This record gives sequence, C-alpha cells and structure tokens, in this order.
Amino acid sequence: MKIGRIICSFCLLLASLMTIYAPTAVLAQGETEEEALTITTANLPDGMVGEAYSATLEATGGATPYTWSVSAGNLPAGLSLNPATGEISGTPTEKGIANFTVKVTDSATPAQEATEELSIFVKPEPAIEIAPTYPKLEAIWGDEFEFELEFKFTGSEAREFNLRVTAPEGWTVYTTPQFDKTTRISAIRIEPGYGAGNKIKLMATAPFWPLPEPGEYKITLEAISDEIKGSTELTAVITAIYSMALVPTTERYNTTVKAGKDNIFSIEVQNQGTAAIDNITFSSLKPSGWTIDFSPKKIDSLSAIDSQTIDVNIKPPTKTIAGDYQITIRTSSEQVSREEVDIRVTVETPTIWGWVGVGIIVLVVAGLAYIFMRFSRR
Repeated sequence: MKIGRIICSFCLLLASLMTIYAPTAVLAQGETEEEALTITTANLPDGMVGEAYSATLEATGGATPYTWSVSAGNLPAGLSLNPATGEISGTPTEKGIANFTVKVTDSATPAQEATEELSIFVKPEPAIEIAPTYPKLEAIWGDEFEFELEFKFTGSEAREFNLRVTAPEGWTVYTTPQFDKTTRISAIRIEPGYGAGNKIKLMATAPFWPLPEPGEYKITLEAISDEIKGSTELTAVITAIYSMALVPTTERYNTTVKAGKDNIFSIEVQNQGTAAIDNITFSSLKPSGWTIDFSPKKIDSLSAIDSQTIDVNIKPPTKTIAGDYQITIRTSSEQVSREEVDIRVTVETPTIWGWVGVGIIVLVVAGLAYIFMRFSRR
C-alpha cells in the first residue's frame, strides 16, 4: 500500500516535469528552423526604347546564394536576367508591356522556391510631337495668322529644342511664348509629357508686295534636339477680297458736251481687291435718245490693285435742249455684281445755232433802234 503511494507520487512528479520542459524543447527546435523564402520585389521601374535599363530582384529567407530565373512569360526584348545576381539589364528594343513570372531558388537541401508575377512597361524611344490647336486658318490679305501649338515629349527628362520655321518667300514668320507675343523665341525647353509650359504661338503675315494670290500657303515648324526631331505643317489660307470702283480720270464727276457730237469722257476702272476680277462689262442709264458707247466694250481680266481706263462716248441728240442732265455708268463682273457712278452732263447748243441766236439778237436790236429813231423825229 505504501509502495503504491510512492509510485503514484513519482508518476505525478514525472508528469509535472514533462509539462514544464516540453515547451522549452519545442521552442529550441523552432529556433533552428530556416525562414521561408520570399521575393520582396513587387514592382519594377519603367524602361524606354534605346535607353539602358537596370533593376535588381530581391528576396529574403532561405539559404543564400539564390538562383534566379524566368518561369513564365518573357522579359522585354533586349533585356536579360542574371541568374546569380537577380539583375535585369540591357537596352529595350520594343515598346509595350511585358508580363512575366520570376522564380528564386535557394541553396538549402532540400531547396526552397518562391515565385512572383511582375511586369515592365517599355516607353517609346524619345520623340517630340507638335500638335497645333488649329492647323489651318483663314484670313484676308493684310491680317496676321496666329497658330497655337503644343509639344509632347516622350523622353525621360526635360530637353531644349531648337525651333526652325520654313515659310513661303516673303512671309514674316516667328514664334513667341504662349502669353507674350512681343517676345520672339528660337528655342524652348520641353518637359516630358504635355504641360502648360509646352505651348507656344507661331505668328505669320503674308508679304505686302507683291500681293499674294488667294489660296493655301504651307508653313513648317520643326523642333530639333540632337537626334530627336519633330515637325508639323500649318496651312494659312488667304481669302480673296473683291472690290471695284469707277473713278473719272479728271476726278470731276461732271462734263460738258455738245448736242449731236461725239464727246469723250474717260473713266478709270479700279480693282481695289486682293484678287483678279474677270469678265468686266459696261452699261448705262441715260436720257431717251442719247447714245453712250464704251471703248473697250469689255475687260477680260483686271489684276488686283490694278486699273484700266475706258473711254465713254456721250452723244446727245442734235435737237437736245441746252441744260444739265444725268447719266449713270454701270459695270459688272463675275466676282462683283455691280458698281456704278453718276455723271452730270451739261449740254451746249452747237456753234451754228449760237451764231443764229446772235444774228436774231442783232436783228431785234437793229429793229428796235430803227423804230426808236423814226418815231423820235416826229
């Protein structure tokens, strides 16, 4: 009985000792285990076509050294992975996004492995794009064309670009900052991407003389920085102004003519517009019985800022009563519907009738004198 109690007490003591020392044994065993292998790289920097690229993969845990590989997908063209260092390097040759999976293997026995899905975005090679807000503008001759342009640069850092403009001969063309048209610039520093600081204006004016024909005129703007070049073509459209006037060569809007006679009155036809006027014809409004002829009868074409004199033959009928009359000379063309000028015409009696009148007056005076003298004697 006593012996049984002793055995039970020993068993209880042994159980207590196992309870106390068992956790210590498990903890000691945990301390000797290796940490799990993990890839810590979650993202890779972007690359650019034609520019050197380098990024190193990182991992923790496991036993070094590590061995790296691509287990799925492909790296961007031009890049490779160093299996010993985990460095991805090279020069990308194609733009776009490359998705791939990298795997790391440690040196333990048995070896641990870890994988991670990654991607690299390869930007296009550095390029400059010039985007006009309105690439084609219209204006009449004498007005200024004002083009607004924005630059987009795909490089990795800001660069200075020289500006070169090619325009038609005789045109005045220059570039200015966006909000200061008084300052002329020949170069601009452009930040990557679009931005408020990447805008300028191009001002263009056609020559004063010789007068440019209506139509489209091309202007080219280039931006150049070493091997990087970009250009855009702008179109300035000069629209025509059609204007015609009739002006007496003497600048007097009246004339004196003789009834029954040819009387030449010269008028200048002026093209005051910016384009040729074609098929100019003449007509008139005149008193009944009058004859008005034009020489030449027609002008086939009259260039801009040019003029031509025509002779107007005004011939009143022989028995026209002396006095003031009005005639209207009109002209029309393909481009100008009608222009006209009023002329005051003073008709004089022919010379023979003047002498007849003088003779009648002399006879009347002589008759009166005879009568006066005869009756005065009585």
